Amino acid sequence: MKYILKLIVFLSFNYAICEEYILEFQANVKIVREYDISNVDKFRSYQLIGTFTDEYGNYGKFDAVITSDIKDNKLIKLEGTAIYIYSNEEKLYIRANRKDSDYDAGVAEMEIIGASDKFKPLISTKCIQSVRYFKDTIFGLQKCIISEEQRDLLEKK
Repeated sequence: MKYILKLIVFLSFNYAICEEYILEFQANVKIVREYDISNVDKFRSYQLIGTFTDEYGNYGKFDAVITSDIKDNKLIKLEGTAIYIYSNEEKLYIRANRKDSDYDAGVAEMEIIGASDKFKPLISTKCIQSVRYFKDTIFGLQKCIISEEQRDLLEKK
């Protein structure tokens, strides 16, 4: 019982010191390849080139490569890898996955898989990303749970 109480206190304390990190992004969508595999199955790869801002006043550019499988105008699977380049030249590399949703909007799970030296403490941070398409443009919002130390890192210009 003593160990369970310690675990509950530990988890509660760790959750209490976590914060949300919100990043907004926009990008132009360029279809690189598209294959009509059948009347209902389609493969698509595309590139996103855009910009982002966050709640701490950071801004920058990003570039992503996406592949997706579509069936009956529904997204079956989407996988993407991107690089975010901040205005101070720091970099984050992310990987995102989305399944079973409309292909023109949805929610993806993402993880920071790499970073430049200053941002290395952000590696393994998991986030939720929502996107909406309009013609050849994508609009998105990303929300990550970060520690106070990670927040302090992102607040420094």
